[in-house]
Formats: sequence, structure tokens, C-alpha cells
Amino acid sequence: MSKKVLEVKNLQTSFFTHLGEVQAVRDISFELNEGDILGIVGESGSGKSVTSLSIMRLIDQPGIIKEGSSINFDGVELTELSKKEMEDYRGNEIAMIFQDPMTSLNPVYTIKNQMMEVIRRHTDMSKAEAFDRAKDLLKMVGIPDPDSQIHDYPHQFSGGMRQRALIATAISCNPKLLIADEPTTALDVTIQAQILELLKELQKETKMSIILITHDLGVIAEVSTHVIVMYGGMIMEKGTVSDVFYNPQHPYTKGLHKSIPKATKKTKERLVPIEGSPPDLMNPPTGCPFSPRCDHAMEVCLKKPAPLFQITDTQTSACWLNHPESPVVEGFTKTKEVV
Repeated sequence: MSKKVLEVKNLQTSFFTHLGEVQAVRDISFELNEGDILGIVGESGSGKSVTSLSIMRLIDQPGIIKEGSSINFDGVELTELSKKEMEDYRGNEIAMIFQDPMTSLNPVYTIKNQMMEVIRRHTDMSKAEAFDRAKDLLKMVGIPDPDSQIHDYPHQFSGGMRQRALIATAISCNPKLLIADEPTTALDVTIQAQILELLKELQKETKMSIILITHDLGVIAEVSTHVIVMYGGMIMEKGTVSDVFYNPQHPYTKGLHKSIPKATKKTKERLVPIEGSPPDLMNPPTGCPFSPRCDHAMEVCLKKPAPLFQITDTQTSACWLNHPESPVVEGFTKTKEVV
């Protein structure tokens, strides 16, 4: 049985502005086992990145992680740690790769200085040992001529090389969990494929767990073992990659599938966009957050969010169409079991 690395329960994260409370993440729960790659997918504003920042305890004012939220990492409750204790976990036990490598790297310091700072902050290595470790890591992530290029500044690296340098820095202290927030967004398709392949190879070599944040289902299919579909700060569906891609149970997940170009199709079918806009999280819908855009919305959907129905041992869906007394709609499995 796989060891549980991360358990998030009832996570609620809000931002308090002069206009009111923005409920960015609304009572989500999930688990991550050792060696798994969990993909979190959804439109912009669905709460993906706020979830990852909450796990890292990087939510600053006016944002707060609300009382009752639990983030248990390897048996340690992160929400109860002091700021200093949490700093020891970041970069050491849990590391993160951000969207834009150019803004994540300091332009006035060399790659060498930035990598060595992280390594020496979390280990007892000497300067010489940290320097050798940094060069080895750059070689591991595919930077050509690391002996020379380690002395370069970020602007001297291409976008793909900067992202590789960030990945090398993130894994420098052998973290148990790596969070990658849209790591391929700013890269062209060829480099995207290389970075995704690199992440898979590193996971196999180090056995670390990965949370991959993206809006691209194709990226999820390529890398992940498990998937969470988020919308309006809530989880719409959870399951293995096979579950979510071959037997989607939530209308939002089905909508995401229909909006993806299919390279294998010989007929020229029009893509079907999801009509409407994401909800205003300052005034979220009373019921299911997707109900204003859903073709199957019923009266109960407008009044009350659906619980997570247990579709299979590995798949859950927060849709009232999975309720045994709901109307029969093709493609939706009915079940009495609720998580």
C-alpha cells in the first residue's frame, strides 16, 4: 500500500478586499500518495494556484487560510507551524516551480549564486560541495555545458533553459513533494514536451510526489496519474487519468473535453466552447458553481452544491445527475454512495 504524503481536508482560502471577501478556495479535500503525480486542472480563476500556494503557506495578506482547514504533510500539520518552522519545510521537504521563470529568478544574480543559496540554506554543504551539487543538477536537467553556463545570468538563458534551472533548484534538496504551477505555459510546444518528459524522468529517479497545476488537459494526460478538476474554487471531479478521460462524470469535465482539438479525428468537427463565464467568487452561486453554465442544470443544482458521489473506487463527481433519483442522462452513472 502506497504511503500518504499529503492530505488536505476542508481547505478554505479567502482574500479580503475593500469590496468584500473573495472565496478563492471553498472547502476542498484530497490526498496524494508517494510517487504519484496529481494534476489539478481548470479554467483561470478556478482556485488551482491558490490551492498550491495554500499548501506552501505562501498566502499573504489580505489572504488567509481559514480556521478548520487542514494541510497534513507526511504526518505534520502545516497550518500549525510557525513562520520559521514553515521556512525549513519550503525548499527542503516541499518545493515549487512557478509559472514564469524570468520573474522567479533574480536577474542580478548568476544561476550559480541562486542555486547555491538554496542548497546551503537547507543543507550543511560547504561552498565547494554546493557548487558541485549545482553543476550536477544542471547536467541532470539537460543544461548543456553546465561548468560554463552555471556562471551565466538568467537573461543569458533561453526560456526552456530558465525553466530547467528552476527545476534543478527546486529538486536540489531532494524534496518529497514538488508543486509545479503551470510550468510550461510560457514555453513553445517543443520545449513544453521536453519539460514534461523531464518531470516524468525526475519523478521516476527520485520517487518524489508531484502536484501539476495546469489549464491544459493534454498536459495532464501526458504526465499525471491522478486528476482533480476544479471550478469556482471547488472540486468538480476526482479520479485516475483513465477515469477522467474515458468516463467523465461532471458536465464541466465533459465540457473541457469537447473544447479540446482532436488530432485523430478525420472529420472537421467544430470545437464546442463552454458558454458563459466563470463565477464571481465574491458572490459565488448558492448551488453548484457550474450551474449557470450547465445544460443539465436542475432546480436542486441552483440551490445546493452536490456532494462528491463515489462513482468507482477511484472516481468521485460533484454532480446531482449522479444521484439515484435524478433524471436519466446518457453518460452519467448513478450511485447512492457519497464521500
